[in-house]
Amino acid sequence: MVSDSADRFLSNAIEESSPFNLDDVPSTVESDDPVPQEEVFHSMFIAREGQETTGRTWEQTPVCTLSLSTFEKVFRKKDKATAVNLLLRRANLRIDSHLTFAPDHHMLLWDASTHFLDFVLVVSGAIGLHAFLPNTISDHTFSVSLNFRLHNKQFKPKFGKLGFDPTGAMMPIGTGASCELWLGFCPLTHIEDPSLADETPLLNAKKHGETRLSARHYRMAVMFIASALAQISSMPIHIMHTYGTDEDFKQWTVKEVTNLYDQPTVDLRLEDLQALHRYIVSDWDEWVHNAPASWKNDGWLQSRVPLSIACRYGQNQAIASLDPTARGVEEANWQAERQYTNIRYMSVAIATDLTCKPVSRWEKIPEDELLEAHDVIYDSPNLSLRQPVNLEDFPSRDPDTQKENNIYDKNGRRIPRFDGLCSPNVKPCGVLINLETITELFSAMITEDDDMALDPDIVMDDDNFRIPRVNVYPQAFLRKYGHVQCNTVLPHFAPFISKIRNAVSRDTASDDDLDYFNDFPNGLMPPVLLASGCQFYNEISHRIRPSAALHDVQQGRITSALSGAYAATRNAQTAHKMVLRECGLLLPHQRYDNKIDVNDIPRALRLENIYIFQLDSMKSTKRNGSSIYKDMVVPLASYWSHPTIFEAIRPHLFVLTAEAFPHVYQWTTYPITSLLERIWEHFLPVITKGGKPAPQVVEICSVLERALAYAHTGNAKVIATSLMRPLWLVKSLLEQGLPTFAPSVRFSNAPCIPVAISPADWPTITNMNVPAIASKRSQMLTYGNDHFEAYKAEFHIQLSVNQLASNTFKRYNSNVRHAAIIAVVALQVYIADVKTLVAGAVVAACNVIETEGAVDGQLHASQRRKGLRKWLATTHPLGYVDKGYEHLVSCILPESTAHHEGLPNPTKDKLSVHDFARLICEMSRGTDPVTIAAPLIFNGGSTPVFRIAMTYMRKYAPQDSPKSSERFLQEAFIIAANHLHINNIPWHRAAGSRGRRSRKPVFDSWVNLGKAIDLQGIERHHTQLGNAAADASQRAQATDTRAAWSAELITLQSLANYILRSRLPDEFAIESIELGSASSTAGSEPSLKTIYEWVFANFDINKPLHQIALIAGIYVSRILPDLFFADSDKPQGNVTNPIMLTKAIRALPWKPNHKGRKGCKLPSQFIAMVPAYIIAVYTPTSPLRIHLRSGNKSFPTVWNSKNSAKGIGSLLLVRLGLANALSHRIWKGGPPLVHWKLLSPEDLTVKHREISACLADRQYGPFRIAVILFGIDKAVSLGRTSQTYTINPAIASIKTDKHMSRADSEDEVEIVEVKTVKRARLY
Repeated sequence: MVSDSADRFLSNAIEESSPFNLDDVPSTVESDDPVPQEEVFHSMFIAREGQETTGRTWEQTPVCTLSLSTFEKVFRKKDKATAVNLLLRRANLRIDSHLTFAPDHHMLLWDASTHFLDFVLVVSGAIGLHAFLPNTISDHTFSVSLNFRLHNKQFKPKFGKLGFDPTGAMMPIGTGASCELWLGFCPLTHIEDPSLADETPLLNAKKHGETRLSARHYRMAVMFIASALAQISSMPIHIMHTYGTDEDFKQWTVKEVTNLYDQPTVDLRLEDLQALHRYIVSDWDEWVHNAPASWKNDGWLQSRVPLSIACRYGQNQAIASLDPTARGVEEANWQAERQYTNIRYMSVAIATDLTCKPVSRWEKIPEDELLEAHDVIYDSPNLSLRQPVNLEDFPSRDPDTQKENNIYDKNGRRIPRFDGLCSPNVKPCGVLINLETITELFSAMITEDDDMALDPDIVMDDDNFRIPRVNVYPQAFLRKYGHVQCNTVLPHFAPFISKIRNAVSRDTASDDDLDYFNDFPNGLMPPVLLASGCQFYNEISHRIRPSAALHDVQQGRITSALSGAYAATRNAQTAHKMVLRECGLLLPHQRYDNKIDVNDIPRALRLENIYIFQLDSMKSTKRNGSSIYKDMVVPLASYWSHPTIFEAIRPHLFVLTAEAFPHVYQWTTYPITSLLERIWEHFLPVITKGGKPAPQVVEICSVLERALAYAHTGNAKVIATSLMRPLWLVKSLLEQGLPTFAPSVRFSNAPCIPVAISPADWPTITNMNVPAIASKRSQMLTYGNDHFEAYKAEFHIQLSVNQLASNTFKRYNSNVRHAAIIAVVALQVYIADVKTLVAGAVVAACNVIETEGAVDGQLHASQRRKGLRKWLATTHPLGYVDKGYEHLVSCILPESTAHHEGLPNPTKDKLSVHDFARLICEMSRGTDPVTIAAPLIFNGGSTPVFRIAMTYMRKYAPQDSPKSSERFLQEAFIIAANHLHINNIPWHRAAGSRGRRSRKPVFDSWVNLGKAIDLQGIERHHTQLGNAAADASQRAQATDTRAAWSAELITLQSLANYILRSRLPDEFAIESIELGSASSTAGSEPSLKTIYEWVFANFDINKPLHQIALIAGIYVSRILPDLFFADSDKPQGNVTNPIMLTKAIRALPWKPNHKGRKGCKLPSQFIAMVPAYIIAVYTPTSPLRIHLRSGNKSFPTVWNSKNSAKGIGSLLLVRLGLANALSHRIWKGGPPLVHWKLLSPEDLTVKHREISACLADRQYGPFRIAVILFGIDKAVSLGRTSQTYTINPAIASIKTDKHMSRADSEDEVEIVEVKTVKRARLY
């Protein structure tokens, strides 16, 4: 019995069939962060600027030139040491002249007479199975096999035309003669109005969604097919209930009402298929009409009809033979294959193999033979310019150049005058495209040929000849040579396509066609022939990898073998054994070597064009298989040999000798494969003994396999930029072709580890040292997501242990910082598990709702899915920031009317964050762990990660006693949980009346990790939240002391409920400050970033100064933009007395800047900048004060510029009562702490005590703080605009506090309430 993981491994090896497409790569090596394919082309010409740097020494590294023959010699000598060292050299590749031919070399024999059909897509234009039915009434060999177990199969073709959007409309139903059979549920409007179908974008012109039917629609379709099959007397199919036993799909299954699934497949003879076709055509409308009303609630059933679609690809079938007898047989086969009367579209990929061989000599063909074969011989292929020639007067070679003087037949095709004689064992050359010049060919302007009757639609209106979008795919690290794909065909085909159109299109003058033309706006008929795109590639790619999934070197197998050493489950270990066995026999590149080590390996250049036949526009007399083959397929295949096209493409060809091709792949990749073999040989014994390679080795191996895949495909999807760019591989592969590693990567010979890189040098993607990883796809698809998450977490932990992230948890000592960072890694995996738990349950619930079919249910399911998508996209999904809680509520609750209740908590349990940390430690400890239960997820990836994390964390814990060690671990998890905004966690269901209580976490039971606080002071923000989920989120935050909060969204009246929380306001962060270009500075001055990072890293809400600063910042943000004053408000004359000067400054009215300066209207900036300024100025150890003590007479220039622009400076400190003026020069700024001074520690203590008393007064305290900071006038004004209780100054007296502090003689203001106040006013 094969395990699930083993099944996954096997299924990945053989993916679903699909057309051969240069743009496809296997899922195992497709990167999550690829380079755009366009960048591969641009890198040949454009020196990109402003991109992420790959290191200081890339430009300084000397560039050398290596010849291709050098790689050949190293490969033939099997000199692995030299090969591996080449990976550390920055080199350009030079192609030796003896390994190539010029494409116009006189000793090359070119041939384009072999053609293939690579892809066919047939779409019917009417209800029924027209695309499946052959053009015969009887055929005893005919058979199709229906299979209704393919619900999850996706419609793969990326080229061609359906005439409708396949999203949610495609149903695979089996296989026929070498083809797949599909039903496409096409909108009825596209059948009734053909113009709608013709206007539908091509498959390669617009991306579509998942093609498979929804579970609900699939069941409907199966029931209809079953009812039709049951009417065929020769079929053993019966159905007991045509529409099931109940309108509710949950109450029955298909197997209960029909025996359709008794056999794996249902085989049909021709007579059976014809009968099924008749029943589908005749019964569909009535069956839909009689269907239960609930089936038609969403309108899908009555608005769609089933069309037949046949798809055949990858068969590499030879067509258009030069043998007249064979061509006659082919024509007869096309005629018999199907009846085309009701076929609307036929899409085909027609390929021509362009081969060339070096000849030993040329033998002249007798002129008599030429004259006998051709009535007239011309001197040019151009029908309007050519002249008949007399061969006796027209020498076979030009006497000066000795090149052949070409002659042509009546169709413009070249007539060879010489036969090329080759040596008996000569092999064809390898042909690739010159990627630097090929785009010129697609942009060429073609001279109009009057005799070709060029259709103006081809030039003016046809989408197929739009601006070409060319993608290039370099091969074998050659950079400038490889394969190409384009969204159109060469413009040189335009006159030939026009010629075919004129020959087979309907005649508008024909009476028989008048009804047809009435179906189209303005009588415009869609063109009978469209060109959809093309791709040119060497045939070896088709033979070696018939599909993207089957190329040996593109599977990432060695990476899977190494990473499998981290497997922890039985299924993953079984899959690992299978990968090890496969690699143990032969490594992937060794399998490839065996495949190409044969004499008849193909080397031709395959030129493949994709065409679309729109058969409704075809003459009725030609709408048959014979004419389609003879008048369209054969000419389109043979045009590549026409001189107009061949001579145009030949200068853009790159020809390698048979000795060089395809071995060039082995030569240039030998440094990569040598290092892979060294890694494998070194670590196979380690893995066999139960050891594990370091994650860095696994990732380097993945990078090597990705580079190898790029060499064989040129597809940028295999490049993992987050890791490969810092390692120099992106620049080296794209800009120079050959791979080069950064100096941080070190290679060694046996017995040392073959490859190493210091943890300090490993590329990371966030400031938390999250490692850049390239092996994700390989691990997930082979072993599963849980395996990868555990591996990633262990890697992340190892990096974090070796190098602490800068400015993370700096307020804690080194040991706590280490442990907290490790805890963050583990909790991030836990959050991912919760996401998986919720997403799976919500999607399943929505599917059930949609199956029921109620309109309101469909709408609510859509809203839940939308809420789920938004929740999954939030940065902190278990907290309140970014509306995380609101979105979680909207997707969790089954009814929108319950959103106001918040997250469901059926158990009524309440936990603290300490309880959460304790549960994690108890369930994850190494000895005697508690059974896994809520909130931990038993099958989640976080379960093993917590155990790994605990092992690493204990290294930093106190060793004096188990209790102190346990306390240390819990504290680390608490710090990490706070950092990640984990406020709500999934919980178990409430205990039932019977049975054992389940402790498993579920998606619809949650518990909050904060204790409730007094709700009395919670006031709604003046902007009311627009929905019940948002309201529930606000109330949940108010009751959670650990919840994130926004200073902008609370009222000053409720500030006391938030200000002393362990969680600071969201706005108080460096991200709120626009540092811009001023974040760095020259010389010895500290940068803005340095100062601000110091402030936020050292902020402590328990310090009086820090409390005052934060409160001041919040209050200042409420009076914006009134931080300035008018010059006329300044006192007359120079006030020299410090006390009077301070009073005068404090008495200035608060006004906006009359200059209209920008940047003073964003509250979040001031909530961060004002406290930062106060703390940086007051604290002697801040970078700002250290700079001042170093002999500088002013603050850093960038600091002054940044703050003064927003009115933040010494004058603001004086106005807020946080500094005193000493000299009139303060008006112009003056040297810091010279013309103004800070409050003494004693005065700060008094100030803090006064503000604390105000916070305790929940009614008038907020107003009193405003008076302390801004004065009575501004405080009253602020009260009126901020929902703050104020004391009417008309009924209150203001008196002066007569006792002054030792360091300050300024009078302090005290508010004394008059006894006659009846009630306060709330403005």
